Amino acid sequence: MLKSIKIKNTTLILSLFICIGAINAQEIETFYLPVPISKNKKIIYKRIIQFDKKSSLYHVRDYYPNGQIQMDGTYSSFDKSIKEESLWCNFKTNTKEGEFTKWYKNGHIESKTNFLNGLRHGLYEYWYLNSQRESIQNYSNGQKHGKCTWWNNDGSVQQKLIFEKGLNQNPKDTNYHYISYTPKKYNNDTFKKWPLIIYLHGGSSRGTDKIKLYCCGIPDQIWRKREFPFIIVAPQCPINQRWSTDNWFENFYKEISTKYRVDTDRVYLTGVSLGGSGTWYLAIKYPKKFSAIAPMSGFTRHMDFIKKNTDKLIDIPIWAFHGKIDTVVQFEETEWMINKLKGKNKNLKFTVEPDVGHWIDWHVYPKQELYDWFLKYEINEKKQ
Repeated sequence: MLKSIKIKNTTLILSLFICIGAINAQEIETFYLPVPISKNKKIIYKRIIQFDKKSSLYHVRDYYPNGQIQMDGTYSSFDKSIKEESLWCNFKTNTKEGEFTKWYKNGHIESKTNFLNGLRHGLYEYWYLNSQRESIQNYSNGQKHGKCTWWNNDGSVQQKLIFEKGLNQNPKDTNYHYISYTPKKYNNDTFKKWPLIIYLHGGSSRGTDKIKLYCCGIPDQIWRKREFPFIIVAPQCPINQRWSTDNWFENFYKEISTKYRVDTDRVYLTGVSLGGSGTWYLAIKYPKKFSAIAPMSGFTRHMDFIKKNTDKLIDIPIWAFHGKIDTVVQFEETEWMINKLKGKNKNLKFTVEPDVGHWIDWHVYPKQELYDWFLKYEINEKKQ
């Protein structure tokens, strides 16, 4: 009996040591993180940070003000004062590692995503607010790779695609809807040809409702009755797709250059976010079509096609823009591309706004400077 009691006491002491060791191996901190959601309103998340000395990972859980968990994930490096607006982004020192889960305010799961060394890697699952599955996507080392399926809100299948290193393996030949603008004096001289700006919108304007296209960028300026000495066209990307998903551009370009009196030596391409990435992609795919490009805040390393073909951009005048505190698409995406082109492209400009985030386009398109810069360049002359 005495021996049994000694064994139990020894077991209890060992358990206490194990618990104390586990506590010492964990550093737990509670942090309250204010995040602006509008000009005059903030939401304060409760953030629990648990550092595991053994794995050197930061386990982070964020909670809505009502106590509902909002995010659960791990980082190999972490800045507690930063909350990424998108789980696609690693902001500055924040490097994601492993599984991340997000929830809606109503407690329903929003997404489960996986990362390896900060890159999207593995299964990505998304749900609608009503708990209906929205999509299943597969990634490998930051690039969409494998089978991907999207569903509509009612549960019906929207589309199924197969990707390899970021590129759709079965792109369809298609036409995109678009909005257009012609200069005030366009009809005064029926022989005059005009320079063309093609504007690519960001992710939130995808779909079939063309009113969405006027929310920002150059179409917003047109909505405000601003006049331009350009023909301006803004195509609309389908829901859940990228500008690189299907073969649409050649049909689009042919229609625009036939329907309007376009000076094909002065065709300019610009876009923000999804459209910034699309600008890099289209300029690489059709380098002889554009006189100059102005990509803003777009991914550049999400497909091998872009990463392996940067030299196709060395003869195109480029003015790139990115906000240093962007928490949707990390600043390093554009910085990487600029570094690849330095010393090769003689007409390369990079504007970095240190105190601006993903909304950098609101600092560019309302001003005149970019439009004047475009007009310096023609395909046949490349004059500066």
